[in-house]
Amino acid sequence: MSARPRRAIAPDAILVGGDILTLDAHDRRVEALAVLHGRIVALGTTREIRALAGPRTRRHDLGGATVVPGFNDAHCHVLSFGLTLLQVNLKAARRVADVTAAVAARARRTPDGAWVRGHGYDDNKLAELRHPTRADLDEAAPGHPVWLQHTSGHMGVASSLALARAGISRDTPDPEGGVIDRDPGGAPTGVLKETAQALLRAAIPPVPLEQAKAALAAAGARFVAEGLTSVQDARAGSLVPQELRAYQEATSDGRLPVRTSLLVDVEALPVVDGRVELGFGLTSGFGTDRLRLGGVKIFLDGSLIGRTAAMTAPFASDPHTSGFLLKPEAALRRQVDQVTGAGWQVCMHAIGDRAIDVAIAAVDGALGARARARRPRVEHCGVLRRDQIPAIRRRGMVVVTQPRFITELGDGFRRALGEARLRYCYPLKSLRGCRVAFSSDRPVVDGAPLGGIEAAVTQLTASGAPYVPREGIDVLEAIRWYTMGGAFAQFRETELGTLEVGKWADLCALAHDPRRVPPTEIARIPVVLTAVGGAVVHRA
Repeated sequence: MSARPRRAIAPDAILVGGDILTLDAHDRRVEALAVLHGRIVALGTTREIRALAGPRTRRHDLGGATVVPGFNDAHCHVLSFGLTLLQVNLKAARRVADVTAAVAARARRTPDGAWVRGHGYDDNKLAELRHPTRADLDEAAPGHPVWLQHTSGHMGVASSLALARAGISRDTPDPEGGVIDRDPGGAPTGVLKETAQALLRAAIPPVPLEQAKAALAAAGARFVAEGLTSVQDARAGSLVPQELRAYQEATSDGRLPVRTSLLVDVEALPVVDGRVELGFGLTSGFGTDRLRLGGVKIFLDGSLIGRTAAMTAPFASDPHTSGFLLKPEAALRRQVDQVTGAGWQVCMHAIGDRAIDVAIAAVDGALGARARARRPRVEHCGVLRRDQIPAIRRRGMVVVTQPRFITELGDGFRRALGEARLRYCYPLKSLRGCRVAFSSDRPVVDGAPLGGIEAAVTQLTASGAPYVPREGIDVLEAIRWYTMGGAFAQFRETELGTLEVGKWADLCALAHDPRRVPPTEIARIPVVLTAVGGAVVHRA
């Protein structure tokens, strides 16, 4: 047995009768563990740990389940996901008619003039291979302003009434870093890309505090049911007026049961004396063990399936565009200087290889030899060139990638890029030696970690087509990148990511060992128990 509680104090809880994969440096497996004040104080056999229990110790029998450290989603959109649970879900739409039917059904239950909002459609998966248009939405819901978010989050489509409320017309110029799609006559089609979405969102009534807290609670319930114990919101501070207060109150009330790190949107922060400023000099790491500030998020480019990612060569599916940076390179590098100069961890959204070049250059300019210690993050790091991987490794940059994209978006990636460039599009095995954290980018795709692990292993798209089989990794490595990887990405590897004495007792119990089932069945393994700080927050 590893250790006993100090002064023979009985543990608050014990979990016994399992196959616990500690993922420590020796890959030890034990049967049981004890928890005191939220942290692991002993590991050992069921008999050893039972002997530590006192009359008030909570006892949990794992029933032979396989236990792993709690999953850590290093890049998702917590509040955004919670809010989408209240909107029209368009993930299953396969025709434009499916989209309009769902909108019409919601409009019938919505007061005239009130907004109808939806999310999750993907033009790459619609039979027509196009976005819905304002004309489609006008016919489906003539008395309502309608706004539908694309699954990527980098674009959406609005009805005519929604465009009118936002003041968007044929005379509205494209904003920097955005596109108002137009028909041959110059009139808006309703499709708004990248920063052009902000023009529309400004017309939507703000989400009240209580609704935001309810959305966080809905998201939290889903997280723990999937074995997640830590999440990192990849764009906090720009969605609703009292967003940080909503997080604080939902956490203190116990409605958001997971440990949450907030990556603050750089556009929500003022610049004071050449440095970004949240207030009182606060930077990454401020907060509690349950809610804290992460890094600052900077968008360098757009999305791959939306063909707005900044590439060095044109898209195969649209040879007329190579995507674009959301700001001039000099402005983006200046933002990186302002973030790192203030002491924040910098988190750069970079999908296209051109954007990744900019991220690498910005790190060199802002941090130089200090980069490894400061752990600059590249969010997505989607379309790599072979030469960029050693450059990222040498600088100690953290690659925060999304294996579930392979399943849900891989067929679209193939069409957008062609077979040759697919080789290093969301690669995995080639990233060995780099600092890697797995994530979902939820609600862009399904965020269940076991689904991401299955995708990392099988390398199969939704159509069943092989993606890049040589980039597949083994199950245990995928689990490490979904646990230890996320902890490292947020400077918390000394307290999260493995099951060791002294660390938080964050774990999930699985009905089957992911290493022992067919790889194509990993995503269907039931999560039978999830605990945060030793307290059970989900039991199947």
